[in-house]
Amino acid sequence: MIRLPIFLAVAVSLPWSPAAAQLLTVPEAPVRYDADLPSVDFHRGRRDAVLDGLPAGAVAVVFGGVEDRAAVDDPKEFVQNPDLYYLTGMLEAGSALVLVPGGATVDGRTVREILFVPPRDPELEIWLGRRFGPERAERDLGVEMALSYDRFEEVVGSLLTKGKRKAYLTDLPAAVPPGTPLARQIGVVAKGIQEEGASLDDHDLPGLLEGLREIKTEEEVALLRCAAEITAEAQREVLASVKAGWTEYEIEALIEYTFHRLGSEQPGFPSIVASGENSVLLHYESNRRPTRPGDLAVLDVGASYRGYTADATRTIPVDGRFTDDQRTIYDIVLAAQEAGIEAARAGGSFGAVGESASEVLMRGLHRVGLLRDDRDYSGLRRFFPHGTSHHVGLQVHDVGSYGRLVDGMVITVEPGIYIAPAADIDPRWWNIGVRIEDDVLIRGDDPVVLSAGAPKDPDEIERRMNEGR
Repeated sequence: MIRLPIFLAVAVSLPWSPAAAQLLTVPEAPVRYDADLPSVDFHRGRRDAVLDGLPAGAVAVVFGGVEDRAAVDDPKEFVQNPDLYYLTGMLEAGSALVLVPGGATVDGRTVREILFVPPRDPELEIWLGRRFGPERAERDLGVEMALSYDRFEEVVGSLLTKGKRKAYLTDLPAAVPPGTPLARQIGVVAKGIQEEGASLDDHDLPGLLEGLREIKTEEEVALLRCAAEITAEAQREVLASVKAGWTEYEIEALIEYTFHRLGSEQPGFPSIVASGENSVLLHYESNRRPTRPGDLAVLDVGASYRGYTADATRTIPVDGRFTDDQRTIYDIVLAAQEAGIEAARAGGSFGAVGESASEVLMRGLHRVGLLRDDRDYSGLRRFFPHGTSHHVGLQVHDVGSYGRLVDGMVITVEPGIYIAPAADIDPRWWNIGVRIEDDVLIRGDDPVVLSAGAPKDPDEIERRMNEGR
């Protein structure tokens, strides 16, 4: 027979009473469940880097995202300010981080960082879910001090007026609903600047954060790799399942189901599933068209994983076979992408990636008669009107400079050709839209393609789409 622990046996045998209740400890459920979130040390290191980059007299304020909620039972999806998440890991609306490099004394403690968070409210948590509150935020997120956001005016107002400190701000969000904690926080800082004599620096803090965020740590690269692998699996699921006749939204549903099944919280951006005549549109997002035999479908998608998003595009023939003309254009784009990835090396430039891809595109389009010569840059813009690369990270178009490539950057390489119907173009080419995009980690002379698990060789695409059919 199994013997109960003594304390539990007592609790079970006693009738319920206040005395019996004292023998039980009610466990508190966690706020977060994922074990592979960015670590406390990662966020602390990012805060330390910002503190080290600011003058002693600064008061840096990083506000949270905009909360759009008319009532407790009228939920809107909340998106945290990526800078605040980057520095703290906090995802709750109404939060704000204040960094004071010279130190500030609050409640008898001298600290350099204060995270303001929503207070605990058991009645409200029944509706909105559990919150950290100051005590758990300080303990679990590893900040020096956490306070209820009700104290923001008292503490920050005092910091700005004492000694006429300079306020350092990130870019303020637009359309902040009045009466929200964020609106009140912005009002406190604005009053300190306009009425109390504090000065403002609205450039150094965004620039400092941009310089940090564009170089990914190994911990960030690991999360981006997970996001890219989930995205690649979703692309593989499409190849295994999709047939002509599926609607674009059915393809989208399969992709986003796979994201969630593998642990992604959400798509990193609205999924683009553009078939047929929509394949020549760059950011088509309605995804309502039924596919037909002979269509190409451009699948520009990315899973977000622990805040970091992938961005990978593949172009497929929905009936499992490229036509000869589709294959011709596809091969040109694939060769251009390979040239762009080859140029994505530390010490090179963003411009070199685009130039390498563009040269291949021009040669290919000239060869098939769509450009007058193989250096026709103005003509190329008709068929390739967007850039080749952008940073990717906490945002799909992440912050960063567009000069030299540096080890630790993660960028996209995404050339494309889009041929809309026109009187001066042979109809054989009409509505052929092809884009191929990968996420590339800059690492010396050996760029690493994080999204390589998504097939892009046209023979492999056809083989996977026709296996078992």
